[in-house]
Amino acid sequence: MTSTTGQEDAAAQTAVGQDAAAEEAGIVRTVNQALRRLWSGRGVLLLLDDFDHRATSLVGELRACGARVEAVLSRTGPGPGAPAVPHSRRCRESGPEMTRPEFEAWLRTPSQEVRRWLDGLDPGRRWLALGTPRTGVAEFLGRQVYGWRRPEWAAVEDKTTIDRLWAAAGVAAPPHVVVAAEELRRGPQGAGPQGAGPLGAGPQGTGNGIGLGIGIGIGEIAGPAGVVVAADSTRGHVGDSLGLRWVPDPGDPDRFQESVRDLAGRADRVRIARFADGVPCSVLGMALPDGIAVFSPIEIVTLGDPETGRLLFCGSSTHWRPGPAAVRDMRDATRRAGRELVRTTGYRGIFSVDGLLTPDGFTATELNPRHASGLGLRAALPDFPVYLFNRAVQEELPGLEGIGSAALERVVRRAVAAAPSYSLTVPVARTGPADGFADGPARLRHDGSVIDYRTADGVAVVTAVSPPAPGHRAGPACAALAAHLGDPGLRSFPLGSGAAGGAREPRRTRSGHRSAAAPRPPSAQAHP
Repeated sequence: MTSTTGQEDAAAQTAVGQDAAAEEAGIVRTVNQALRRLWSGRGVLLLLDDFDHRATSLVGELRACGARVEAVLSRTGPGPGAPAVPHSRRCRESGPEMTRPEFEAWLRTPSQEVRRWLDGLDPGRRWLALGTPRTGVAEFLGRQVYGWRRPEWAAVEDKTTIDRLWAAAGVAAPPHVVVAAEELRRGPQGAGPQGAGPLGAGPQGTGNGIGLGIGIGIGEIAGPAGVVVAADSTRGHVGDSLGLRWVPDPGDPDRFQESVRDLAGRADRVRIARFADGVPCSVLGMALPDGIAVFSPIEIVTLGDPETGRLLFCGSSTHWRPGPAAVRDMRDATRRAGRELVRTTGYRGIFSVDGLLTPDGFTATELNPRHASGLGLRAALPDFPVYLFNRAVQEELPGLEGIGSAALERVVRRAVAAAPSYSLTVPVARTGPADGFADGPARLRHDGSVIDYRTADGVAVVTAVSPPAPGHRAGPACAALAAHLGDPGLRSFPLGSGAAGGAREPRRTRSGHRSAAAPRPPSAQAHP
């Protein structure tokens, strides 16, 4: 009887595995067929922030679908590892380098010199253009921009207004105030809703049971780890650390002003929110015609210096295993947020909900309505054209109607869980063979773990951590590596030993709500 039962179980498991493989193969086949019908034989112009090794995957996807990548117009580059293309040039051949927001603005009014260059290569203006996930123009010099970012989608990324969506979706968010940027010049005592004029306070009691009444200052918002100050998007996107400041001790007026004074010159409003101690994390989802596919949470590895407030974004890890209840909580919140995003803006495609996992649960800090990095699908399914698939969903490409959100969710979660990956870098603060940091593979032993990494060009790339930290977190390993490479002030979050770490399940507060957490520090340019 036991033998027969064992054989039946094995047969059932084999059948399940075969069904899963067939489901995956069906989605991959459907996507590739639809994309090849669109791209085969087409000339393509790429509009990139940085033309370097990060463009390799995108160029590879296009070529696999039969497209000809004819030219690249970029903010920087060609840099190390840039794929070979027939033609490339920078948007500005001389003068100071543009910031990313400046480049996105430049795409709306390119120079006549660039127009002549491009029309000389494509006189019939038949090429199809592809920009970055933030490219907000539907046309570039007479050429369609495929998968461009609609303005109503981009508006959601403004950190001073996102709490309206959290409230409508029933997603926990930090206690905060939104004030005029000029209020920052007064210091922490003056930066409260009472001085904000018509701006007033942010939405009240946003999923956390804390009302922010008129007259409440920063001292009543700050937690033990201080506050985070985020700029709005009224003057363009402010990512890449341009619009975010961690102030560990906002009660010190001089330190507060030193940390945030520059934000007053690049924003109209700022959001001051509690910085709670938790694991920085993100959940990616995808809005499809039949619903929201929600994938597994990933760790957003961020280090911070409690003395200075400096934040360092290292990358992401799909190895993280926070526990079933936490996973369910984060995915449910993401699904609700995704539904509200679609309801209010008609959004289509990949998005991410970022936040922190604290002992009291998950608290959201920002929503990125674009193809954010970290999904881990390229490592799990290297032949799946995820970048072009996302753009096709945004443009409602015919032939993809049969891909349902539930099936895509299952396929992606299975694939990523079966092949977890790191995408992590740590700067080398000290360089040179004399210090033991010559380029090449190396190994660090720390706190019972072995950290394998490879250094090149002043950056260490983490390749393996064994055995992993509790919950398979990568943050502690990156902090240890940063200290080893000459930056001992950086620590991983949570800072406190009793905060949410890995497999520990979140607890509820007496009120039944969850405590708030700080926004995810901005990342570098996202590539699939």
